[in-house]
Amino acid sequence: MNIIRIDNENAVEVANLMHKMKPEWWRTFDDAYGQLTNIDESIGTIGWYLADDNGNVIGWTLFRDLKNYLSLELECSGFNDNGVFKLEHKLKDLFDKACEYAKSKGYTTLRTGMSSANFNIDGKEIYDIPEAIRTLDTERVDYYWLLDYGFRVIGIHPNAYRNNSHVILFAKAL
Repeated sequence: MNIIRIDNENAVEVANLMHKMKPEWWRTFDDAYGQLTNIDESIGTIGWYLADDNGNVIGWTLFRDLKNYLSLELECSGFNDNGVFKLEHKLKDLFDKACEYAKSKGYTTLRTGMSSANFNIDGKEIYDIPEAIRTLDTERVDYYWLLDYGFRVIGIHPNAYRNNSHVILFAKAL
């Protein structure tokens, strides 16, 4: 067996196999080929920002538009609260805009993640993800804001940043 990286030249052969094996997923050859060679057909980027009355940027959100998963996933965000970086309720209008956009596209989910910094799991090896989720504990305002906004913890990505530095995964049904 040989392992070969997919590129624009050999993607034709792979797309033919994809379409042949799973026509219910890739109805045409072009559907399969497009997914392999044009990421804009399956993943895009969209964002919004807040400006004060003078036009100064004071907050932003940037999302991955996951078209195949009917979902928007937060890439990054922030708010300048008098020189202090915030990730909570002051972003509500931007999250509302993202939800409105996602619903208009027929999407079903808004997703995000948060580092485990200042959580009881940070710096510790995770042996049992469901148990770690059940026992999550923190005083982080942004965590409780996400929960109040309708997000629910759906998982943990262990060692996402480095050893024993994890990402807590969230989803909000739209």
